[in-house]
Amino acid sequence: MAAEIEWVTGVLRAGRNLGTFGDPYEFSCTVNVRGQEAELIGGCGEITPSLWREIKDALTAQGIHQVHWKRFNGVPRTVAVDSADNISISIDTDELPVGRCASA
Repeated sequence: MAAEIEWVTGVLRAGRNLGTFGDPYEFSCTVNVRGQEAELIGGCGEITPSLWREIKDALTAQGIHQVHWKRFNGVPRTVAVDSADNISISIDTDELPVGRCASA
């Protein structure tokens, strides 16, 4: 008999002045990993384009090639990004709040 552990959850922290654990950061979220795909959930903070590039580089360095991020800021939508910077955004119409219109 044998036992094996595959760690699938982590915490992502990103910021301009982040160098090591304990430094200030502007964005954090939970990361669920399934093979070469990551799902970012529970995000808090603001992501700038330069911060997104740092996050992408950190995920790519961990062997992640596809990222899924479900956004509920205004209109619920799912953002998918791959390591070649191909982005797809889909509107989650089944999760729209009552009385809201969908627009990308």
